Amino acid sequence: MFDIQSLYAERIGGNQFGLVQKVFKFTLIENAKKEFKSKNPNIKLIDMGVGEPEERAPENIINALHVAALKKENRVYPNNGIDAFKVSVSKYIKRLIGVQLSPATEVVHCMGAKNALAQIPLAFVNPGDVVVATTPGYPVLPTMVEYLGGKVEKLPLTRANNFLPDLAELKKILARTPIKLLLLNYPNNPTGATAPLEFFKECVELAHKHNFLIVQDAAYADHSFDRPFTSPLMIPGGKDCSLEVYSLSKSYNMQGFRLGFVVGAAPLVKAYALAKDNTDNGQFIAIQMAGCEALDNSAAFLAANAEKYKNRLSRVTQILNKAGLKAHLPGGTFYLYVEVPNEWRGERFATAQSFSDYLIKKAGIVSVPWDESGPHIRLSMTFEVGNGDFGSEEEVYSELTTRLSL
Repeated sequence: MFDIQSLYAERIGGNQFGLVQKVFKFTLIENAKKEFKSKNPNIKLIDMGVGEPEERAPENIINALHVAALKKENRVYPNNGIDAFKVSVSKYIKRLIGVQLSPATEVVHCMGAKNALAQIPLAFVNPGDVVVATTPGYPVLPTMVEYLGGKVEKLPLTRANNFLPDLAELKKILARTPIKLLLLNYPNNPTGATAPLEFFKECVELAHKHNFLIVQDAAYADHSFDRPFTSPLMIPGGKDCSLEVYSLSKSYNMQGFRLGFVVGAAPLVKAYALAKDNTDNGQFIAIQMAGCEALDNSAAFLAANAEKYKNRLSRVTQILNKAGLKAHLPGGTFYLYVEVPNEWRGERFATAQSFSDYLIKKAGIVSVPWDESGPHIRLSMTFEVGNGDFGSEEEVYSELTTRLSL
């Protein structure tokens, strides 16, 4: 008799897949949003949960996509990418961090940073290998490591250490076991922290001493406010032991385009490209040409976009503090990472999930809960205005102030 339950891989639950219902926090958020709308059809949700830009890509990028999409020669499989995009990436990296990369050997495009973070372990992680990742954090690479039979050690991010991993704790891990990868993400999602160059210098020194690879998720490289963006590639010897993953989603409002790039030393990029070549056929050439336009001709847009999010972060931080919540202006990204109060408005909260639920159900404010390193909520500044819900940012701020004061 055919037994479908016996066919599922253990990594997704084995013979219990589909039988044990695990509800993920984003599903809980969506369910709570639907419940609020059904009970309060005339009250607008203030959606600060979703972590993606709320506006479309600039006109010049869309036009470049349109023109390139009309060309018959762009229909083919692009595999590991077109030369023009690699050249644009190398120019961008030179402007951003002052590092010169070889477009031919030290740059490869990816179909979004998420894909790259899932593919990198395929090139480097064997069963039993140990990978160290900061927490809270984007779970894709750690999940893939576990899928491949690796082990993930977590380094907590705390305000006491400016949301940088405690490298003394990393050294303790290294004293008891070799590691294959160290996953970093600065500017950081969800904490909004940025990293000083000295931090990366210490990481690079450890990588050379203990022979591990640094994977730096730089999706928010263009949203670093308290200091210029820093990278392990800026450190002597840093390129030799690092792969850095970039995304065009957050910087240029191109999240649906699914385009990013991976840079580093030629042998590391070659290994990643091999894994990539066996898991996708590359992003549509027209999208890569739109990426060239974004990287080459969008300096004014980047500046204006960053200023918009800085202003939103500042205003919402002020509103939260006046309401009795502990909010701190972050160094980068477009997120506020807010500590959950033990008690607020006569209610007690033991977890981030309980506070996030309260905000949606009582105030129609959508947030993302993070309980991994002490209960916090993440508030995204990508709320929409002029969409029929809120006509202006000032209306959002006024409504947020009112609801938090109830």
